[in-house]
Amino acid sequence: MEYNVNENIIFIALAMSLVFISASGYYVLNKHKFEKVYPVIIGMATGSPPFKCLQKQALAIAQKAPGCASMRPVLERIYGNSKIASRYFAIPDFTPSKASKENTLFYPEDNSFEVPVNVRLEKFKEVAIPLVCDVAMQAIKEAHINPQDIKKLVVVSSTGFIGPGLDCEIIKRLEMSRNVDRSLIGFMGCAAAMNGFRIANDYVKANPSELALMLCVEISSVHTTFDDNINDAILHAIFGDGCAACVIAGQTASSAPKGTLAIVDDHAELMEGTEDGITLAINPNGITCTLSKFLPKYIAKNMAGFVDPWLKRHGLNRNSVDFWAVHPGGRRIIEEAQIGLDLTDEQCADSWAVLEEYGNMLSPSVMFVLSRVFARHREALEKGKPGYNLGLAFSFSPGVGAEGIMLRRIS
Repeated sequence: MEYNVNENIIFIALAMSLVFISASGYYVLNKHKFEKVYPVIIGMATGSPPFKCLQKQALAIAQKAPGCASMRPVLERIYGNSKIASRYFAIPDFTPSKASKENTLFYPEDNSFEVPVNVRLEKFKEVAIPLVCDVAMQAIKEAHINPQDIKKLVVVSSTGFIGPGLDCEIIKRLEMSRNVDRSLIGFMGCAAAMNGFRIANDYVKANPSELALMLCVEISSVHTTFDDNINDAILHAIFGDGCAACVIAGQTASSAPKGTLAIVDDHAELMEGTEDGITLAINPNGITCTLSKFLPKYIAKNMAGFVDPWLKRHGLNRNSVDFWAVHPGGRRIIEEAQIGLDLTDEQCADSWAVLEEYGNMLSPSVMFVLSRVFARHREALEKGKPGYNLGLAFSFSPGVGAEGIMLRRIS
């Protein structure tokens, strides 16, 4: 058999199979024909730290903080309008009655919330490691594999910068191969899961016989401050802690189980004139986030320009999409995304449900939404129903950037 090789097509002998790369993707030789390789989520898990905090409990803590003096008259309105009922935190400070000898209060008793950033990062490490390892094992078990089968590890966080990092602890505690390939993603904010997917996806497409594990963990609670301004009041009203993990494999239409939703594309766009929309910084008193009052409008204005050309290059339009995983970044974020894309509350019901129960967990948030979609899809398939055919998931990064993945049924 002869092949014409040019700069657009590259053949690779890999794991006793033949893979070629073209402008349209990676292909693998399967039963005497080449089939396109797609990233497929074969195991997914989400997890929360132990301290569930009702919004009225969080409000009570904010009202006592000396740093909120001028904000007190508006705090109840901010918390009450958030459409958040509860959140989960890795420290007991916002539910102080749950503190114990094993889980002591983290912040000073004077309610100043003044803690050096290095102490905050040490606390992040202490509480994040057991959570991320537990959630990772759940995803691995759902995929029916062993930790040693993972060849690529992607760890995502914007709230914890430590070295050695979480990746080293995960490898050690899960007894993964010491030769596993590692990538760390930080400071991409709420959209960081999408960057994680992109790296894991590229790996399994190029190495279709191998598996990737992508993890997102955010512990915003250890960076709480109460400066006397509206931004800090909003941050404490919406952010929560959480973790999500997924195992990703490279599969083809013929090798994937019936009904498989694959990640068929990813897309990113850095919006113009929106640099102030989301900004992150590391300060002596912790990692901080500043949200512009114009952020919701930036999202509403740019969503159609982000989604429509993306769908068009696949010969699709918004009516082709039967599920939307919109980042549950806050009430205004979901509302303005709906306005920009002409979506209903029903179409964004999963995003609203995650926001109500968990708040904005940064990078894991959209994976919590996807886990609900995948659970419903599996249930439909088990009942002999078709389930979903096409969906979009997207989040927002500093810049402001819109980042997303397209999932489509391939079998």
